[in-house]
Amino acid sequence: MFKKIAITASLAALALSSSAVFAAGEARHSISLIAHVPTNGFYVVPTDSDLVNKDQDMSFQPSTGKMREVNGFFDVRNNNGSVHASLESQPKLIAGNTTIDLQVLFNNKELTLTPQMVVGESESDVNYRAPLKISARGTDFQPGDYTGVVAMTFDAVPPAIITP
Repeated sequence: MFKKIAITASLAALALSSSAVFAAGEARHSISLIAHVPTNGFYVVPTDSDLVNKDQDMSFQPSTGKMREVNGFFDVRNNNGSVHASLESQPKLIAGNTTIDLQVLFNNKELTLTPQMVVGESESDVNYRAPLKISARGTDFQPGDYTGVVAMTFDAVPPAIITP
């Protein structure tokens, strides 16, 4: 009987020590998180976050003879007026000394460096879905590996006060 207890105790000690060995080889991971909660009164957010968080492919398509377009949608709201938009710089794809000019349409209005209304007061008073389209200008594209950025600014513009 004593031998059985001694063997059982030593097996239990072995089992406990082996689980301690497994614990020493554990793996740990951290996941970085971000979150943005817009104000209820004004926001311009993409419906698909990959549109602004991942590179968009505008590669030349030999089958069509054109560059790919970037298309997406933004949810837009301004409870106190309209929404204006502008570009922060001229939109281009660049490969060394070669460039391809881009056209940026937001809610079917071409964006420039000058702010302009892209969503009116009545549309932006509720959640309005506005299309975005980025396309290459021209038809003759030089070979190369191009990169570029389209940087847009959106402003909440209060309604104009009309005095008699």
